[in-house]
Amino acid sequence: MLMRNIFLLSVLFFCFSCKKERAVNPEDTENTENNPAGKAAAQVYYVDGAQGNNQNDGRTPATAWKTIQKSFDAAVAGSTVKIRGGVYYEQLTVRVNGTAGNPVTFTNYNNEQVIIDGSKITGTTILTITDKKFLTFSNLTVQNITKNNAMGILVSASKTGGASDLTFRNVVVKKINWTSNASTIPNANQNAQPFIAFGYGTAQANAITNLVIDSCEFANNITGFSEALSLDGNIDGFTITNNKVHDNANIGIAALGHYGVSTNSQVDQARNGLIRGNSCFNNKASYATSGGIYVDGGKDIKIDRNITYQNGYGIEVGHEENGTTSNIIVTNNLIYLNQITGIAIGGYDDGTTGQVINSIFRNNSFFKNNTDNDGSGEIYITKASNCTIGNNVFYTNSQNTLFSLENISPQSGNSFDYNDWFTPSGNANDIWINWRNTGYDSFSAYKAGTGQDAHSFFKDPLFVSVGATPDLHVKTGSPCLRSGNLSWITDASEKDLDGKPRVVNGAVDMGAYQQQ
Repeated sequence: MLMRNIFLLSVLFFCFSCKKERAVNPEDTENTENNPAGKAAAQVYYVDGAQGNNQNDGRTPATAWKTIQKSFDAAVAGSTVKIRGGVYYEQLTVRVNGTAGNPVTFTNYNNEQVIIDGSKITGTTILTITDKKFLTFSNLTVQNITKNNAMGILVSASKTGGASDLTFRNVVVKKINWTSNASTIPNANQNAQPFIAFGYGTAQANAITNLVIDSCEFANNITGFSEALSLDGNIDGFTITNNKVHDNANIGIAALGHYGVSTNSQVDQARNGLIRGNSCFNNKASYATSGGIYVDGGKDIKIDRNITYQNGYGIEVGHEENGTTSNIIVTNNLIYLNQITGIAIGGYDDGTTGQVINSIFRNNSFFKNNTDNDGSGEIYITKASNCTIGNNVFYTNSQNTLFSLENISPQSGNSFDYNDWFTPSGNANDIWINWRNTGYDSFSAYKAGTGQDAHSFFKDPLFVSVGATPDLHVKTGSPCLRSGNLSWITDASEKDLDGKPRVVNGAVDMGAYQQQ
């Protein structure tokens, strides 16, 4: 199972408030008479690495600032900073805040490519954002640093501070490496963090809240025992949506807790989050099993409508430290061709109390996971209790292993039902299920011996295509149509993987797709 090391920074940050009295320039502001009450005039600033000068006022392209750091020191609430294309070799710290209704936006100018490159900086972090609020970063690339404990983007809330309403959209983070050789096996202290959010806050009031990471790309990072996109500690309220996370040397997306980032264990976990619409693939490590999406110690998180393939695990919901991972809802995901298993559920270490409880895994489509053929099957379960696995479609690889439930405690109250199971051989009497200390080689024997999957069946789901690039929509006549448990769909607005209504004419299909 996974090893993980969290490198906790102790850094002093100095906050500056820069405000300059000036006349309103009609060329770079909106008419304040048309602004809603409380909304600042929309000042625009410009940065031009080739022609700018930090002694300029930054208010026009001709009087642009030279460095991004200047804008991070001087932009005011409600303003937009437009950055000319080019490569900026800067080590950056944000020292400004927006306000509610008046965020500060940092973006590119006129669709030009802005690259923030860390190859020449003296420190280990390219972009640092601590205890800041109402900021948006868009259309930027952060890249190229190779140092132990390198960081691309660091978002943090200090013990007595707090951060909120930070948005990252269309940001690319790549080549954030602890070493230049991806085949080098790290020790526990050799890591890199392309994007990391640390909530050090010791109370609810000091949390990181309303963190949005949307339509970004995290690729080709060598992270050691860390993750490409990681949220850890006192983080309450986040959305990770529509991102591409691929070809990283370990875990893709992670929502973590109980690692002591916050000294208050009651708030030391990422929570109240949504992980939706992401594509996670080729996130693998030779020295650890890496998931496309990983929740470890989080709670109240929905993992919905993602596509995850050719990772170590497709999705893992686990717990490595003491405590529980709870109320995780995994729905409408497409999970295929992952190395070890489609979904792994549970803690694994007898030396900790870590387990997964009160979670739901339903309406997902699985296809030929466990490409390593080690007997794990489509789902692998360890220390988990009161979890429901239902309304799913499982199509195994040629090993014909449906799933594995290890003999590890605590483990109680887990239920399987309303699933379709199938193997390439199509023979229900030639399957394998590991149920604690008992193995079952026929589907009927498994049902009789465990009392599980009472409304489930072993039938060909009739996928549209089971080729190298599968299409897991089902054909007309599939046994999965209108065969799910409707009572599990508690949100009338729920959508399937295609974004179509999950419930049609009072019925729900099995799997990630709903036939209309």
